[in-house]
Amino acid sequence: MKTIDAVRAVAERTGTPTTHIGPKMGKSPKYFSASASRGSTPQADTVAAMAETMGYRLALVPRGDVPPSAVVIDPAE
Repeated sequence: MKTIDAVRAVAERTGTPTTHIGPKMGKSPKYFSASASRGSTPQADTVAAMAETMGYRLALVPRGDVPPSAVVIDPAE
């Protein structure tokens, strides 16, 4: 899953409208949609900040320790 799709998946899981992500980060309500439409890949600190707004944390874990509930970003996609 691509980075922006992972953030979108977390928003869906938590019932968070993507228009709420930006304001919780001190940005505009269109911050997420503008990032997604540009096709750019957000940096890790930005993804971490987006995740925090929805009660998630960005973590690096050993491949064998990834829980089934995790949203995984796959660099091969």
